[in-house]
Amino acid sequence: ATEGAYPPFNFVNEQGQVVGFDIDIAQELCRRLEKECEIITVPWKELLPGLNAGKYDVVIASMSKTPEREQQVEFTDSYYRTRNVFIGRPQKGISNITPETARGKVLATQDGTVQSEYLNRHYQGVATLKLTDTFIKAFAMLASGEAEVVFADNLTAFEFLRSDAGQGFDIIGEPIGTINPASESAYLQVRKGDVRLRDSINAALRSLWLDGTHHK
Repeated sequence: ATEGAYPPFNFVNEQGQVVGFDIDIAQELCRRLEKECEIITVPWKELLPGLNAGKYDVVIASMSKTPEREQQVEFTDSYYRTRNVFIGRPQKGISNITPETARGKVLATQDGTVQSEYLNRHYQGVATLKLTDTFIKAFAMLASGEAEVVFADNLTAFEFLRSDAGQGFDIIGEPIGTINPASESAYLQVRKGDVRLRDSINAALRSLWLDGTHHK
């Protein structure tokens, strides 16, 4: 299962196909594990509950690790890293987004993510926080003027910035330091206790790294 709303990692293209880096990795892992796999899309907040309910076997949706999630499922080794950044229109005199410079502004991000946890912890009561179902919706709010800043990972931000809607926007300031020790890395998830599948995926991931397929 994947989310299907997180370009360039997982999204639905114009032909209605689920594509992206997560999908490429998933298909290659299935090939190496000699398994026939079906990839489905599931809303972000339903991914882990659906996994635990037995609706699917693996989640590959660029999910980072948190203590709460670790209590629910098994995490594989990480398969990529990213950084968290603020995206908005460059403004004179504002070189970085801080609780001081964001006072009174509207900040958007996807609900139920490490980014939303960060904003709730540091910007609650300072700025107006808009938490959306997907990052696509958060960037749509930015493009329409409903939000002034979006907090997201840099690779997803680059996808928006190079789109037509992203023209005139940019990364504001330096990437945010580590939100938590595992928040800059993405992992796959399997059901709690399914260490056999987790270890098989980890072995396949290592082979992906070692033979250059991951880089390709």
